[in-house]
Amino acid sequence: MACVGAFRSAAVAPELDQVLHRSALTVIWFQTVLNVPSDEDTDLALHSIHWERLAQDYEL
Repeated sequence: MACVGAFRSAAVAPELDQVLHRSALTVIWFQTVLNVPSDEDTDLALHSIHWERLAQDYEL
């Protein structure tokens, strides 16, 4: 099963205004079960995603 997650968070770059900026990252992964991943059963690769390196900042 192919899964797509679109995640949003605070801005990565500390110099950006945290009120006017956010960061976003879309992740695509494959899994063999139909369950939505949770903390207990999420693949280690998903937990290992380096948000600060991969997410992109954007202005609201």
